[in-house]
Amino acid sequence: MSQQNSTDDNQHTEADTVSKRNRFFGLVIIAIVTAPMLIAYIMYQTGWGVSANTTNKGELINPSLPIKALLMTSEIRKIDGADIDGKSENSIEEEGQGLGRELSEEWQKKWRLLVPVSQHCGTVCQKNLYTTRQVHIRLAEKAYRVERIILSLDTLSDELEQQLKEKHPNTRRVDTSAASLADWLAAANMATSADNYYYLVDQEGSAMMRYDVSHTGQDLLDDIKKLLKFTYDK
Repeated sequence: MSQQNSTDDNQHTEADTVSKRNRFFGLVIIAIVTAPMLIAYIMYQTGWGVSANTTNKGELINPSLPIKALLMTSEIRKIDGADIDGKSENSIEEEGQGLGRELSEEWQKKWRLLVPVSQHCGTVCQKNLYTTRQVHIRLAEKAYRVERIILSLDTLSDELEQQLKEKHPNTRRVDTSAASLADWLAAANMATSADNYYYLVDQEGSAMMRYDVSHTGQDLLDDIKKLLKFTYDK
Protein backbone atom coordinates (compact mmCIF):
# COMPACT_ATOMS: atom_id res chain seq x y z
CA MET A 1 0.00 0.00 0.00
CA SER A 2 2.76 2.42 0.91
CA GLN A 3 4.44 1.62 -2.40
CA GLN A 4 1.22 2.45 -4.27
CA ASN A 5 0.89 5.77 -2.41
CA SER A 6 4.48 6.59 -3.25
CA THR A 7 3.81 5.89 -6.93
CA ASP A 8 0.70 8.10 -6.89
CA ASP A 9 2.65 10.92 -5.24
CA ASN A 10 5.36 10.66 -7.87
CA GLN A 11 2.78 10.82 -10.65
CA HIS A 12 1.14 13.89 -9.11
CA THR A 13 4.53 15.54 -8.73
CA GLU A 14 5.42 14.84 -12.34
CA ALA A 15 2.03 16.12 -13.53
CA ASP A 16 2.46 19.31 -11.51
CA THR A 17 5.94 19.77 -12.94
CA VAL A 18 4.69 19.32 -16.51
CA SER A 19 1.79 21.70 -15.88
CA LYS A 20 4.10 24.37 -14.46
CA ARG A 21 6.53 23.89 -17.35
CA ASN A 22 3.70 24.29 -19.89
CA ARG A 23 2.48 27.46 -18.19
CA PHE A 24 6.01 28.84 -18.15
CA PHE A 25 6.56 28.19 -21.86
CA GLY A 26 3.12 29.62 -22.60
CA LEU A 27 4.06 32.86 -20.83
CA VAL A 28 7.40 32.94 -22.67
CA ILE A 29 5.63 32.61 -26.04
CA ILE A 30 3.19 35.41 -25.14
CA ALA A 31 6.10 37.63 -24.06
CA ILE A 32 7.99 36.93 -27.29
CA VAL A 33 4.96 37.90 -29.36
CA THR A 34 3.85 40.99 -27.43
CA ALA A 35 7.18 42.49 -26.27
CA PRO A 36 8.32 43.79 -29.70
CA MET A 37 4.94 45.41 -30.32
CA LEU A 38 4.93 47.01 -26.88
CA ILE A 39 8.50 48.28 -27.27
CA ALA A 40 7.75 49.64 -30.76
CA TYR A 41 4.65 51.45 -29.43
CA ILE A 42 6.61 53.01 -26.55
CA MET A 43 9.41 54.10 -28.91
CA TYR A 44 6.92 55.63 -31.35
CA GLN A 45 4.99 57.51 -28.69
CA THR A 46 7.95 58.72 -26.61
CA GLY A 47 10.97 58.60 -28.90
CA TRP A 48 12.74 56.46 -26.28
CA GLY A 49 15.59 54.44 -27.75
CA VAL A 50 15.48 56.22 -31.10
CA SER A 51 18.95 57.24 -32.23
CA ALA A 52 19.50 60.81 -33.33
CA ASN A 53 21.37 59.36 -36.31
CA THR A 54 18.35 57.70 -37.91
CA THR A 55 18.03 57.28 -41.65
CA ASN A 56 15.07 59.66 -41.74
CA LYS A 57 15.80 62.87 -43.59
CA GLY A 58 13.06 64.85 -41.84
CA GLU A 59 13.17 66.05 -38.23
CA LEU A 60 11.31 63.66 -35.92
CA ILE A 61 8.53 65.22 -33.85
CA ASN A 62 8.61 63.94 -30.28
CA PRO A 63 5.98 63.25 -29.16
CA SER A 64 4.01 62.96 -32.39
CA LEU A 65 1.16 65.47 -32.68
CA PRO A 66 -2.41 64.33 -33.51
CA ILE A 67 -3.69 66.68 -36.19
CA LYS A 68 -7.23 66.24 -34.95
CA ALA A 69 -6.33 68.54 -32.06
CA LEU A 70 -5.43 71.23 -34.60
CA LEU A 71 -8.30 70.62 -37.00
CA MET A 72 -11.10 70.49 -34.42
CA THR A 73 -11.53 74.27 -34.59
CA SER A 74 -10.76 74.64 -38.28
CA GLU A 75 -12.79 74.81 -41.45
CA ILE A 76 -12.08 72.21 -44.10
CA ARG A 77 -12.72 72.33 -47.83
CA LYS A 78 -11.06 71.71 -51.15
CA ILE A 79 -9.45 74.52 -53.08
CA ASP A 80 -11.51 73.78 -56.18
CA GLY A 81 -14.75 73.67 -54.14
CA ALA A 82 -15.33 69.97 -54.77
CA ASP A 83 -17.39 67.89 -52.40
CA ILE A 84 -15.67 66.46 -49.32
CA ASP A 85 -17.10 63.31 -47.76
CA GLY A 86 -20.36 63.87 -49.62
CA LYS A 87 -20.79 67.49 -48.47
CA SER A 88 -20.34 70.64 -50.49
CA GLU A 89 -18.00 73.40 -49.40
CA ASN A 90 -20.98 75.60 -48.48
CA SER A 91 -22.67 72.94 -46.35
CA ILE A 92 -19.43 72.34 -44.44
CA GLU A 93 -19.01 76.04 -43.76
CA GLU A 94 -22.63 76.34 -42.62
CA GLU A 95 -22.11 73.65 -40.00
CA GLY A 96 -19.72 75.96 -38.15
CA GLN A 97 -18.24 72.96 -36.41
CA GLY A 98 -14.99 72.55 -38.35
CA LEU A 99 -13.85 69.00 -37.78
CA GLY A 100 -15.71 68.57 -34.50
CA ARG A 101 -17.36 65.53 -36.00
CA GLU A 102 -15.39 62.29 -36.12
CA LEU A 103 -12.95 62.11 -39.00
CA SER A 104 -14.25 59.80 -41.70
CA GLU A 105 -12.53 56.60 -42.79
CA GLU A 106 -11.71 58.30 -46.11
CA TRP A 107 -9.94 61.06 -44.15
CA GLN A 108 -7.96 58.70 -41.94
CA LYS A 109 -6.52 56.20 -44.37
CA LYS A 110 -3.82 58.29 -46.11
CA TRP A 111 -0.43 59.78 -45.35
CA ARG A 112 -0.55 63.57 -45.53
CA LEU A 113 1.65 66.59 -46.07
CA LEU A 114 0.48 69.54 -43.99
CA VAL A 115 1.74 72.79 -45.56
CA PRO A 116 1.11 76.03 -43.59
CA VAL A 117 0.51 79.11 -45.76
CA SER A 118 0.47 82.71 -44.51
CA GLN A 119 -1.33 85.70 -46.02
CA HIS A 120 1.10 86.57 -48.82
CA CYS A 121 3.20 83.35 -48.85
CA GLY A 122 6.79 84.51 -49.22
CA THR A 123 9.79 82.74 -50.70
CA VAL A 124 9.96 79.93 -48.10
CA CYS A 125 6.23 79.31 -48.26
CA GLN A 126 6.30 79.17 -52.08
CA LYS A 127 9.21 76.74 -52.03
CA ASN A 128 7.38 74.45 -49.60
CA LEU A 129 4.29 74.44 -51.82
CA TYR A 130 6.38 73.68 -54.89
CA THR A 131 8.44 70.93 -53.22
CA THR A 132 5.45 69.08 -51.80
CA ARG A 133 3.59 69.31 -55.12
CA GLN A 134 6.52 67.94 -57.13
CA VAL A 135 7.15 65.12 -54.65
CA HIS A 136 3.47 64.18 -54.80
CA ILE A 137 3.72 64.00 -58.61
CA ARG A 138 6.90 61.91 -58.43
CA LEU A 139 5.15 59.31 -56.29
CA ALA A 140 3.41 58.27 -59.51
CA GLU A 141 1.21 55.20 -58.94
CA LYS A 142 1.59 55.61 -55.14
CA ALA A 143 0.37 59.20 -55.15
CA TYR A 144 -3.15 58.15 -54.14
CA ARG A 145 -1.80 57.11 -50.72
CA VAL A 146 -0.64 60.65 -49.94
CA GLU A 147 -2.68 63.85 -49.74
CA ARG A 148 -1.53 67.44 -49.44
CA ILE A 149 -3.30 69.77 -47.03
CA ILE A 150 -2.80 73.52 -47.29
CA LEU A 151 -3.14 75.06 -43.84
CA SER A 152 -4.21 78.70 -44.17
CA LEU A 153 -2.93 80.73 -41.22
CA ASP A 154 -4.52 84.02 -42.35
CA THR A 155 -7.04 85.39 -44.79
CA LEU A 156 -5.12 84.83 -47.99
CA SER A 157 -4.63 87.51 -50.61
CA ASP A 158 -6.76 87.31 -53.77
CA GLU A 159 -3.61 86.74 -55.81
CA LEU A 160 -2.58 83.81 -53.64
CA GLU A 161 -6.07 82.33 -53.72
CA GLN A 162 -5.97 82.38 -57.51
CA GLN A 163 -2.48 80.86 -57.56
CA LEU A 164 -3.59 77.98 -55.32
CA LYS A 165 -6.56 77.25 -57.58
CA GLU A 166 -4.41 77.23 -60.70
CA LYS A 167 -1.26 75.49 -59.46
CA HIS A 168 -2.54 73.33 -56.60
CA PRO A 169 -5.99 72.03 -57.61
CA ASN A 170 -7.76 69.20 -55.78
CA THR A 171 -5.78 69.97 -52.65
CA ARG A 172 -7.51 69.85 -49.29
CA ARG A 173 -7.63 73.25 -47.60
CA VAL A 174 -7.92 73.90 -43.87
CA ASP A 175 -8.49 77.43 -42.53
CA THR A 176 -7.03 78.01 -39.08
CA SER A 177 -4.73 80.60 -37.44
CA ALA A 178 -1.08 81.07 -36.56
CA ALA A 179 -2.05 81.04 -32.87
CA SER A 180 -3.77 77.65 -33.23
CA LEU A 181 -0.69 76.27 -35.00
CA ALA A 182 1.57 77.57 -32.22
CA ASP A 183 -0.62 75.99 -29.52
CA TRP A 184 -0.56 72.68 -31.37
CA LEU A 185 3.24 72.71 -31.74
CA ALA A 186 3.71 73.58 -28.06
CA ALA A 187 2.82 70.00 -27.07
CA ALA A 188 6.10 68.90 -28.68
CA ASN A 189 8.04 71.90 -27.31
CA MET A 190 8.38 73.37 -30.79
CA ALA A 191 8.55 77.11 -31.26
CA THR A 192 6.09 78.92 -33.49
CA SER A 193 7.22 78.33 -37.04
CA ALA A 194 4.43 79.93 -39.13
CA ASP A 195 5.00 78.77 -42.71
CA ASN A 196 8.72 77.95 -42.33
CA TYR A 197 8.06 74.22 -41.95
CA TYR A 198 5.74 71.62 -43.40
CA TYR A 199 4.73 68.37 -41.70
CA LEU A 200 4.39 64.69 -42.58
CA VAL A 201 1.31 63.09 -41.02
CA ASP A 202 0.97 59.32 -40.65
CA GLN A 203 -2.04 57.14 -41.45
CA GLU A 204 -3.29 57.37 -37.88
CA GLY A 205 -3.45 61.16 -38.10
CA SER A 206 -0.33 62.17 -36.16
CA ALA A 207 2.35 64.55 -37.41
CA MET A 208 5.60 62.64 -36.96
CA MET A 209 8.21 64.57 -38.99
CA ARG A 210 8.74 68.12 -40.18
CA TYR A 211 10.78 69.67 -42.98
CA ASP A 212 12.12 73.08 -43.94
CA VAL A 213 13.98 74.63 -46.88
CA SER A 214 17.17 72.81 -45.91
CA HIS A 215 15.46 69.57 -46.96
CA THR A 216 15.39 68.79 -50.65
CA GLY A 217 12.51 67.24 -52.53
CA GLN A 218 14.57 64.07 -52.76
CA ASP A 219 14.86 63.99 -48.95
CA LEU A 220 11.09 64.12 -48.62
CA LEU A 221 10.56 61.62 -51.41
CA ASP A 222 12.98 59.12 -49.84
CA ASP A 223 11.21 59.34 -46.47
CA ILE A 224 7.73 58.92 -47.95
CA LYS A 225 8.70 56.00 -50.19
CA LYS A 226 10.26 54.19 -47.24
CA LEU A 227 7.18 54.77 -45.08
CA LEU A 228 4.80 53.65 -47.82
CA LYS A 229 6.85 50.48 -48.27
CA PHE A 230 6.64 49.47 -44.64
CA THR A 231 3.06 50.52 -43.88
CA TYR A 232 -0.30 49.11 -44.90
CA ASP A 233 -2.36 50.25 -47.83
CA LYS A 234 -5.96 50.42 -46.59
